[in-house]
Amino acid sequence: MHPQFTLGLDLGGTDLKAALVDRAGSVGRFLSVPSRAAESAAGPIEAIAAVTATLTRECDVAAIALGTPGMVDAAGGVVTDRTPHLPFWEDFRLGEALRARLRRAVALDNDANLAAFAEHRVGAARGARLSITVTIGTGIGCGIVAEGRLMRGAAGGAGEIGHLPLGSGELACRCGVEHCVEPEASGSGLVHRARAAGLEVADAAAVYAAAAAGEPRARALVERLADRLGAAVATAINLLNPNVVVIGGGVSGAGAALFVPLGGAIERYALSSHRRGLRLVPAALGNRAGVVGAGLLAWEGAGAP
Repeated sequence: MHPQFTLGLDLGGTDLKAALVDRAGSVGRFLSVPSRAAESAAGPIEAIAAVTATLTRECDVAAIALGTPGMVDAAGGVVTDRTPHLPFWEDFRLGEALRARLRRAVALDNDANLAAFAEHRVGAARGARLSITVTIGTGIGCGIVAEGRLMRGAAGGAGEIGHLPLGSGELACRCGVEHCVEPEASGSGLVHRARAAGLEVADAAAVYAAAAAGEPRARALVERLADRLGAAVATAINLLNPNVVVIGGGVSGAGAALFVPLGGAIERYALSSHRRGLRLVPAALGNRAGVVGAGLLAWEGAGAP
């Protein structure tokens, strides 16, 4: 009997998500456990091994795939350079490490890529010719899918719109790009700027709540976020000419308070020809997009239609 599921894994700095995923992208079982990324280079490997053992005891899986932060050389199985979410990995040969620990191959890709892949195949961008999925949380992630296939770039680094030089330069980004836009267009940047302005806020949602209540500093900050995020997204629109842009991540929970001014910014900065027929939509798959995308990628490797 052929396996009915693949195993999709989504590694983060705090959590590791895992799911059994069928050919249609439906989730059979979902788990979330600590990723152990702050412990050591081996910590996440052991977390992956444990959750894999748990789910593969329940059923045979056709293949396994993992999404991870950072620039990923999918063909070589390497997490290139460094990423702040995985402090012990630099030019880390993740594919080899997983093969040695699990005794089977694991397909790899960037986590934002896999979220985009899931939204394109079975989520908010289903049916699109070319879609961009932008995830706005602590940072800004972006994945591009054209004609059903991920656009990875020459070495796995395509889609880094969060690091375009569209910011004021008032806050430096850890990426090193001068005037990087991420500190003004991400959730963590919004919180940092709000606190610098004298607001006592715990997270981005609190800044949006203060803005909704009429707090002038908070209103200015959320307007700035939408404007700079819109400039970054519009740059991608002008370059790639998508017909769907999906917005996900924690900040997208602000709903109309984000989407209305973001749409206005895109109208200001994107070519009118490229806005024709363009849909700006919220993500459909929530925090399971990464594992669904990984599961679908695993099915591709397993030769499923």
